[in-house]
Amino acid sequence: MILHRALQIIGALALLACLNLAFQATPWGGEGWSRARMLYAGAGGVSALALIAIGGLGVALRRQQQRLDEMRDLLRRISER
Repeated sequence: MILHRALQIIGALALLACLNLAFQATPWGGEGWSRARMLYAGAGGVSALALIAIGGLGVALRRQQQRLDEMRDLLRRISER
């Protein structure tokens, strides 16, 4: 669970870095429009979002496994009666 949360945090930090890079590629944040920086920011943003999604899937699977274990325990207790 800690690994999945760490992936989400790293992904969020990477997404912020990509947003900063994209801002620097504009006339307001840099010297002018830079297509290369925009491309790098977009590619990095996709990777950052993938990290966030992988972490979210891991957390969801962990919760599902806990629910499944609870249901198995309940079924076992019911069948013992």
